[in-house]
Order: sequence, then C-alpha cells, then structure tokens
Amino acid sequence: MSLLLLNIIFISRSNLQKCCGFLIFKQICSMKTRVFLLGILLVLANSSYAQNARVKRYTTPLAGQAVLRDVDDKYNARILNSEMPDPDKNEQTGELDSVKKLIQKAFPRKASNVGYNKTTTAPAPIVAIGFIADSLGGIPSDNYMAINNNNQAVSVINENISVHDATTGQMTTRKSLYNFSLSVGLNTSITNPNNYRYDPKVIYDPEADKFICIMLNGVNQYNYIVVGFSKTNDPTGAWSFYKFYGNFANDTTAFDYPAIAITHDEFFFTGNQIMDGISWQIGFKESVIYQIRKQDGYNGDSTLNYQLWDSIKSDGLYIRNLYPVKGGGSIKGPSQYLLGKKILQVQNDSFFLVKIPDTIGSANNNLVVTPLVSNLAYGVPPDGRQPDTSVVLMTNDDRILGAYTEGSEIQFVHACVNPANGGSAVYHGIISNYATTPTVQGHLFSIDTLDFGYPNISFAGNKYTIGQPGSNPSIISFNFTGPKTFPGMGAIYFDGSSYSNMVVVKTGDKSIKQLAGKEQRWGDYSGSQPQWNELESVWIEGIFGHHDGNYGNYMARILSPNYTAVPQQISAAKQTSVLYPNPSWHFIQLKFDIEHEQLVNFVIYNTQGRVVDKLMSHYCDDGVNVVQFNIAPLPTGTYFLKAVDASGKVLSTHSFIRQ
Repeated sequence: MSLLLLNIIFISRSNLQKCCGFLIFKQICSMKTRVFLLGILLVLANSSYAQNARVKRYTTPLAGQAVLRDVDDKYNARILNSEMPDPDKNEQTGELDSVKKLIQKAFPRKASNVGYNKTTTAPAPIVAIGFIADSLGGIPSDNYMAINNNNQAVSVINENISVHDATTGQMTTRKSLYNFSLSVGLNTSITNPNNYRYDPKVIYDPEADKFICIMLNGVNQYNYIVVGFSKTNDPTGAWSFYKFYGNFANDTTAFDYPAIAITHDEFFFTGNQIMDGISWQIGFKESVIYQIRKQDGYNGDSTLNYQLWDSIKSDGLYIRNLYPVKGGGSIKGPSQYLLGKKILQVQNDSFFLVKIPDTIGSANNNLVVTPLVSNLAYGVPPDGRQPDTSVVLMTNDDRILGAYTEGSEIQFVHACVNPANGGSAVYHGIISNYATTPTVQGHLFSIDTLDFGYPNISFAGNKYTIGQPGSNPSIISFNFTGPKTFPGMGAIYFDGSSYSNMVVVKTGDKSIKQLAGKEQRWGDYSGSQPQWNELESVWIEGIFGHHDGNYGNYMARILSPNYTAVPQQISAAKQTSVLYPNPSWHFIQLKFDIEHEQLVNFVIYNTQGRVVDKLMSHYCDDGVNVVQFNIAPLPTGTYFLKAVDASGKVLSTHSFIRQ
C-alpha cells in the first residue's frame, strides 16, 4: 500500500497552492487514481479492530512528598554534562542519519518558485505578552509549560522547575527537578551516580485545579519514571510523588520520551521501551501506555492505582511513539485516543488511531486500533540551517508532537520534509469523524528561507464553538531557524479552513552552538496550552538562540484574532527587562533593552518603598544590556530593583527574593 502510494505521490506532486506566506501542499491525482485511492481510504477507514493488547492493573506506593517553595536548594548547584541522556543517540547517528541523507538526495534544497502573497482571509494571531522563562537548563532544554487560572505558569526544562507570574514574567520559584523530587529515594551517591532527572513535562488540570509533573530518572537499569501531583492549585505548594520502574517487564528495557494527557478521571502517559545499550532502531521493543487514577495522586493516597497497556500492534508490528490526544476546549473522557505513525521514512502515508475505551476497572478492555491513510505523505525532516554555517539544529524524526480533539475531529502536528523545497516544514493533520468513520487530511506549512521544528497545537475557539461540527480554530506554534535567521519562535492561526501569515513570537539573537560537533540539539518538544478560563488564548513555550550562543527559553501568550478583550500588545522583539535567577542567594542579573545610550541608576527598595541601597549608576549602550550583582550582603526577604533614567523615568521594576 505505501509503496504504491509513494509512486503516485512522486508522479502527482504538481499542485502547490499559495496561502498566507506558506506553501499549502496537496496531492492531486488523476481521476482514475483518485477513485482508486478513495476506495482504499474507505476500506482502511472502516477497518478498525479490537486489538489483543495486554492490560494489567497495578498499584504503586506513595514515594515521597515535598513543598516546592520550601525545597532546600539554596545554591541550585549542579554539574551539567555537555548533553542530557539520549537513548535515541545511536539512532540519530545511525538509521536516522541514513534516512536524512536519502531525504537530502530525494528532495534537495531549492526555491519552490511559489510566491508568498496572502491569498486567504485568515487573520494573524496576536502576541499579547511574552517573557524569557528560566533559561539556565541543560542540553537540550526540553522545555514544556502549564498555567493555572491564577496566571501561575510552571516551566520545566532539563533540569529545573520554575514558577512565573505570567502577568509580568517574574520568576517566583526555581528549584532543580532532582531536589524537588529528592524524597522519592532515587538519590545519587559516590557508588551510584546514575540518578538524575530529565525529559520533564507538566500539565494543568482545569477541572481539579491542580498540576501533574512527570520526569525521567537515569537510563538502563537505573531508569525510573517519577510523577508528581500537586495538592492544591498553587504549584509552589505541596506535591505527592510516585515512581514507576522503567524496566516494568524485566526484559532489560528502559522507558523513554514521555507524552501526557488527562481525561475527566485519569492521567495518561506514554513512552517507548528501549533495550539497554542497543540503538533505538534495533533496540526498540514497544510503546506502552500508563493509565492512572488521578484523584489518588491529588489526594496523596498511600497507594496509587494504575494500569499498563503493552503489546500494541498493527499488522503484527508494534506501533511506535504513541501520542495521547488532549482535550481541545474542555477535558474529555472517559475514552482516551492516541495517535501513532510510521517513522524514519523517506515518504509514507500511514497513521494509527488508537482508542482506550474506558476507565480503570471497566469491563471494556478492548483497545481499538484504526489504520488510516492520509491524502498527503510525510517524511523525516532535514536538520535546521543557521546563519553560522558550521552548525545545524537537529530536528530529530517526524513523530507526532501535539494533538487535541474537539467536536468530531482530531487535529495534530509534527515536523516533516517539504518535497517542494527540501526544507523542514510543519505537517498539520485533521482526522474527521474520528469516533465513527475516521479519515485524515494533511497540509504542509513551509517557507523556503526557514526550517521549522518541534511544533505544537492548541484549540483556539470559544465556548460557542466547542463541540460544534466542522473544523476547529487552532494556534500552531513552532521553533524556526534559517540561513539568514537566528533561531526563534513563530505561530500561525488556523480558522478551520485557511491559515494566517506567520507571526514572529520571539526573534533569535545568535546561532545556537553548544556542542563540539556540527549537529546541535534543538530540543525534543515544545509547550502549548489553552488558557482554560479565557478561551481563544493559548500559552506557548519554545526555544530561541541566546546572545551567547546558548538556549533561550521563551514563554508567550498568543491570542486568536477573534479574541474580544485584546490587551495592549507587547512586542516580543522589544521585550521588557527580565531578572533571573529568582529567588537567589548569591548572584542575580538583570537583562534590559533601551533605545538609546543613557545614564541608568539602579536602586534597591524594600517592600515598604524605602531605599535600601543605591546599587550603581552607569552609562548603558543602546540595545540589550545585562547588569549582574551579588545580593548575599542583603538580609533574607523580598526587594525591588528599579532602573531609572536621568529624568527620573522608571525603565524597569522587578521584585526579587533574597533566600
């Protein structure tokens, strides 16, 4: 089936439509071929079957508890390896590298000869506010985020968790993931230095008004999954932790690459089981699904109930990289849908829709797999170009990285090669009638001069569009880079039928260059979540090139163009100042941007508005400036740092906590 369609695709890829500065790439076949394909699509779309996946119920004891703001992490000291654990590393330098070379040969870089005049009516999304989040992470950052209805934004990266006031960008709490979860007992020692945390993700539950955070520990036989549940809506408060051994089947495999979602009653996470010390392509065992009763975790119960699904196959082959589909405009359930696809392909058109029918303890344990064939093939994305030609940014493979369901459809995104220009594009898929007679349609979004990576997607409609038939409005976000463009962040708006121009959310300052070789890590994923109490508003988190060649972590609120109460827009390119790390005991720094050279006075105030000390006065150049200072001489407490020009105008004000 795939080989036949591959030939058809090569022959019939002649129709490129212009749309809003993007190439919308669609497959047009001859009438005879189209009828033939339609017949295949209808057959496969109705070939759902109950799959004999194994499911087994388990319990795991409460492993520890912690209050995030009280975690003893005074210095936040750590030694960073040049690169975080990467069970797929052999794959990336082996099978994946081979496929990317085939991609380059089949689809060389070239101009698509398609103009970028706007041809649709979809207006662009609005960048309402944005700020630099915690950027002192590992390589890669692996950034993800969640935000509650009180505008407390949680950012997780390798290897930290931080909480920000999303209205100002002010960081209020920052701890290492290791110390945050120290109570689970997976502690490093001289004899066992293999316990460390990485690959974090976090999700906010708007129904329970609480957070869930997941992270991995170690590799091979030291691999564990650590899951934390907040006890209240305050992420700086109390959390309960549970741990799961990665080698659950005692078959010398470890768990890798978590993906998460929630239903009304349960928390789901998925990952890949990879055999110890063997390349991912050869050592891949299977993808597994954990289904957890989330109220047990919120309660901090002594025992957590869950069940684990494995042996999930189609045509006798394990389905890889299962991605759980999140709710669009509201949390869904009791069923949980997941998506899978072929990976490491030059071109393929197969997707897999997986359904877990009911909650833990239900008599219905028939996991259902529905193979789907898209109208548009996909393939592994090439690595991203940078202005510094000595380095490229790794796009990894083309696994699904974001998905939501609303009404009768599922929308999803992943990175993909664009055959028309040889660049790395965003594949946007829409599965219609997913619960009854599912069919899938795909579109590519691409710009000749840019490469896209690590996209995500969230519902951007309002309460009146929830559950309605037809396509749903969405905000699609992604990282971008190019031969003349430093790595940054962008977003587009999909109104249900057409796409907007790309909006630059954050411009990059410099090419990313942290590793010795040509290939630089670009992350593994990015964050995206609706503002649950204010729909048509989506929060995103991604990566930009920092001025020192490191990774910058950026969080932004993106609004639908239909948002009714549009706040004053803040330019992401001329963002106000940021102070970090905060809280701190020793050195902190203030990064700020001014339009012209001038004298700036820096003054420290207490919470009563009294001057504590005049820090310094200095002539600062136009553009970005950074002032670093030691707060150790100050007593513990909360202070304010003001930057004031010679006329008395306040350029920036930031509170900070001296621990």
